Amino acid sequence: MARTQEFDTGKALGDARRVFWEKGFDATSITDLESATGLGRSSIYHGFGSKRGLFDAVIQDYMDTVLRPRLNLLHGSSSSNDGISTYLRSLSTDLVKASEQTANRGCLLMNTAAGIAGNDEALRLLIDGYQIELRDGVAGALRALDPGQSDSVVLARARIVAGLAMSALLLARLNLAESLATLEATEGQVRQWLPADRPVS
Repeated sequence: MARTQEFDTGKALGDARRVFWEKGFDATSITDLESATGLGRSSIYHGFGSKRGLFDAVIQDYMDTVLRPRLNLLHGSSSSNDGISTYLRSLSTDLVKASEQTANRGCLLMNTAAGIAGNDEALRLLIDGYQIELRDGVAGALRALDPGQSDSVVLARARIVAGLAMSALLLARLNLAESLATLEATEGQVRQWLPADRPVS
């Protein structure tokens, strides 16, 4: 007879996220996760299979509840609404909030990219996929702001914005002020690309 799960998965993922965010995957022990979630290791293994299984579930939840909703801000772009500025300002706000929880600095996904993802094909592909989603979202927002741009110009500019945004997310772990300045400079650069007769939002 299958064992019934007796814990709140969403709460367990949130509690585990804080530990992984603070310490990284390698430095987080099952004991750390037991303390953070209030679950015994048997419940962790039953619910997620392993520490890595829990980590994968945490990363997927972070993407679904934090990163992709933020990307949706880009899809609101139009000739009268700058979704890129909205997105970049949202990043800044979230980074400041994360820094106020002193253990959770930067972006969990970018921290992972700088850690185990370099030697883990599944995580590398997941993070690369997110980078492509971000690049394509920025490209769509740029086209909405200035439909006259060529596809090659849009793609080049989208790569610049996406690369700077991801760099700022990684930099926030070390230097929040510089990260925020990078996001502000990125927004300023996007404005330089807009037609001269376009009103600034």
